[in-house]
Amino acid sequence: MELSKFLSYWLCSIVFACFSIQLGYTQNSEENEYGSWLVLCGTAKVHEDWSIPAVGIIRHHQMLDKYGFFFFRTGASYKISKASTFTGGVALLNSNSYLEPNDVVNTNQFWLYGEYNLQTEFNDNSLAHRIRLENRRLIKTEAPKANNRIRYRLQYVRPIYKDIYFKAFDELFLNLKGNAYGENRVFIGVGKQLAPNLKADIGYFNRRFKNYREDMVRLSLNFNIDLTKDDWALQPNNNLTH
Repeated sequence: MELSKFLSYWLCSIVFACFSIQLGYTQNSEENEYGSWLVLCGTAKVHEDWSIPAVGIIRHHQMLDKYGFFFFRTGASYKISKASTFTGGVALLNSNSYLEPNDVVNTNQFWLYGEYNLQTEFNDNSLAHRIRLENRRLIKTEAPKANNRIRYRLQYVRPIYKDIYFKAFDELFLNLKGNAYGENRVFIGVGKQLAPNLKADIGYFNRRFKNYREDMVRLSLNFNIDLTKDDWALQPNNNLTH
């Protein structure tokens, strides 16, 4: 029990230390305004070991204003063990770049990705590791350029009171070609279990690049659907022959 408490406090200290460093060693954006990061994500279980993830993100440079990008990701996840999964899939990104006040450039990207997730629990606390490899490329351009990068995220969740929990994560992005450092993301907030298969969290979200940072309010809604109870869901077929 004492060891679990010590580890919990130690992990919280690491998260807050990363958060403090993030604020201390970066420059504010020119506008110094908070943007918004809205996330709708979920998983549909279609087999005992297989599921389909779906993530949608809308980013605004100002609170619910000045469109930044829309992102959608999906694929297929395989449960390797009770604590680990592997996911592969595709993603689409539509974004606006504001070069000048009246000069807006809209671009589209297509991604391929693969990721490994490992989650451990101790004394009602949850610690999750995620490693993702991404191949990104611009589409509908004369000379599409590919970019490969790797991401590592460490996430910590701890119950606070009844259905309310504390949530924090730090995610590092590294390019596999050129400048290694891409960006770093930090989130600190609280969430609530709204229903057995539905939860929401909100908090401070920071993206730190080489020379500037973006400060946002992040709101996430997460759902889980079990389709194995439906007749049309994938089911094991013991009579299948090859």
